Amino acid sequence: MAQWIDAWNSDDWREATAEWIDAACEAYGIARTAGPDFWPADLHQIQATVQTDAADLIFSANAPGLASEPATTVVAGQLLPDRVVMPLAIDRIAGYMLSPDYGHTLADLGDSVENWELAMASLGSFQVALMGHEDEFFDSGVTVVDPQFLPEQYEQALMMHVSLHPSHPLYLDGSSADNLVSHLGALKKATDALHAGAVPLSIEHGNFDLSQVVVPSETGEHGRILNLGSAHWAHPFSSLNTPLAAMCEAWDCETGDERVMKVLFAYLDQFSDYGSPDELYDLINPACLVAPLSQHETWLRLLLDASDEQLQEHAPAVLGTLDIS
Repeated sequence: MAQWIDAWNSDDWREATAEWIDAACEAYGIARTAGPDFWPADLHQIQATVQTDAADLIFSANAPGLASEPATTVVAGQLLPDRVVMPLAIDRIAGYMLSPDYGHTLADLGDSVENWELAMASLGSFQVALMGHEDEFFDSGVTVVDPQFLPEQYEQALMMHVSLHPSHPLYLDGSSADNLVSHLGALKKATDALHAGAVPLSIEHGNFDLSQVVVPSETGEHGRILNLGSAHWAHPFSSLNTPLAAMCEAWDCETGDERVMKVLFAYLDQFSDYGSPDELYDLINPACLVAPLSQHETWLRLLLDASDEQLQEHAPAVLGTLDIS
């Protein structure tokens, strides 16, 4: 188990966290009445529900490698206050965030085409509205993954893994590295297409699905976007990689299925200022091909201080992000 999970499960940490929550509540003139009731921790984060005399709140603490999420959420909230859940209090160093509980996400309503259309339209409009704000997000801790530099960064990543001691869980042997190098041509073609395309860089969510969108309070509104801990400043269409896989699995279909296409065009409609539907559609495959490389960077940050056991457990996922065939 990662050492930060051990800390999160300790009585001392939970007592200190309750004190931090109480201080944050006091600043708003409210008081905690119950909780924090912690959910089981995962490698990325632990969350807890907190009841107060005013409203229910959600506390979250991120793993050390993802501690920038609270600051990133604040930046997004300052720019688009109605499109994220703006925290009431954060600790930028510890990665703590105390936020209002906005209730259900679209995942609670099921895998319908309509829910996916709303989710993807919400994400697309969010990304378009944030274009041009790279500096603010970079200052909050968001890593820039510019497609034009990805082939060089890909080679550097392979060299890093090959240079590790053979006993290291993330070691990559020469034969495996040679096989991955053979993908450079496809990667270069994809990054050239993205760089030449008219769609600017924006927030790439990194782990988007129906659970990342709050159910809107009014029909016709877009939902608030949650969980920016794995986000990068990259090509926005790379955010489609996870949703496409989720839809195809849920509906037992291929990406050319009519339902999937309907969802895709609900998303692409948000980018109509940057090209025709056909022009935009042609950028989806290149963006999805490069998407795992952003997550490779996330994995390295997340596992920076992990134990050997955690490295061993997650090594296949880390190395798998380099297989972009």
